Amino acid sequence: MQSTLVRVGIHFDHESYEQPSPPSTIHPVHFSLEDRITHGGQVPSNRTPIEVYTDGSKINDQTGSAFCVIANEAITKTWKANLSPVNTVFQAEMLALKAAIEWANTANEDVNIWSDSESSLQALKSFNVKNKITQEAQMTLLENARIRLRWVKAHIGIKGNEIADTLAKEATTDGIPASLPFLKSFLKEQLLQLSLSHWQVEWDNGETGRSVYSILPKISNKQLHWSKECIQFATGQGPFPSYLKRFGLHSTDYCGCGEIGNPLH
Repeated sequence: MQSTLVRVGIHFDHESYEQPSPPSTIHPVHFSLEDRITHGGQVPSNRTPIEVYTDGSKINDQTGSAFCVIANEAITKTWKANLSPVNTVFQAEMLALKAAIEWANTANEDVNIWSDSESSLQALKSFNVKNKITQEAQMTLLENARIRLRWVKAHIGIKGNEIADTLAKEATTDGIPASLPFLKSFLKEQLLQLSLSHWQVEWDNGETGRSVYSILPKISNKQLHWSKECIQFATGQGPFPSYLKRFGLHSTDYCGCGEIGNPLH
């Protein structure tokens, strides 16, 4: 099934865009992640034998997601994924967390997962989240109490965090391809730009409003805070003989001085 913007003949596949997931089937009483997802600290504490660090990155419109596993001070695993340029850093951060959680679920040990994205951790703690990736990560966490998530401050020299940051940057060009639905905000921006483009063509080729066109040749959806007098001057629709004559409200186009009574005069 496809949706079509008829006026410009552009096709949009609705499956390419993020759809709200159904509400969680978990009873709120059993949604116990508050004590396992903490944020606000600055340096790792409560260490476990296995520490996982995650990160997301966007460089030159390229998006990457990554995590690394550190055990006994050695890097034992790395994972990198390359997302679409239109995917957001938040999506990259959440994908890295989900991938790290799924890996930790197979470790059969206590695992700390560190992220410098407070917004992602807050989303994982939320019962009412409707994002599919987040919900899937939550389900895995609820099934495995040995996985804990922690916030770590970025760029303060913590080894694992710096490695994850480097991996995420590398992932923008050489990560495994990952397909995530585009956010609705991206679709809205596409439709807005198409509408503005179509509007500009009509404005350039129109036959009316030419006095305004000479002042504002470039269209915009931004509000112009013009005064009443500026609007009357630009449109020519005001107390001018040349305008009033059109509606029989003035006997002539001319001003009392003998010149045409238009806005410029």
